[in-house]
Amino acid sequence: MSTTKIKICGLTSVGDAQLAASLGADFLGVIFAESPRRIAVSRAQEIRAAVPSAALVGVFKDQPLADVMTTALSCDLDFVQLHGAESPSYCNDVLERANKPIVKAFRGARVPDAATLASFRTTSYFLFDIERGAATDDAWNDVANARALGFRVFVAGGLDASNVRAIVARTSPFAVDVCRGVEHEPGIKDALALERFMMEARA
Repeated sequence: MSTTKIKICGLTSVGDAQLAASLGADFLGVIFAESPRRIAVSRAQEIRAAVPSAALVGVFKDQPLADVMTTALSCDLDFVQLHGAESPSYCNDVLERANKPIVKAFRGARVPDAATLASFRTTSYFLFDIERGAATDDAWNDVANARALGFRVFVAGGLDASNVRAIVARTSPFAVDVCRGVEHEPGIKDALALERFMMEARA
């Protein structure tokens, strides 16, 4: 069985968060950036209270540092995911002031080179959001190479039950991240799709 960890992102309800946790998701993601799945701080607090032992990840994108800090602390987040053009110094500030491990995301057809990744010296994890139409051999090779260099890598972008097993085999990621691939509409998870994804990711 694969030891790859699983992050279920874009959670908008207590029920879906509880379902994901009960199925064994390693990370639960809630979005505070502009998105159809964006939730209010109050809803994130409800989710936190409902799944107190879950590893809760808050997703932000190019937002004021003060807002990130306030939200991270008020929602008792375990991780802060930065999904925009945040600099290494910005990531350093989040870690120093909010004391939450950082997941730095990069979206696009290619993965940054090793020197760029290494410049994020206080970042604990990297998330590579490979756009579905850009998922070429080069992109997956980039992910595998970053993993081979010792970076803790999340893979995201167009994942669902039909392809996650092959992507895990090809890239050996630390974790996979799924959002719309387990939904029946934005922000509403499909229980059967979620269960199938979990099974395939760990096959």
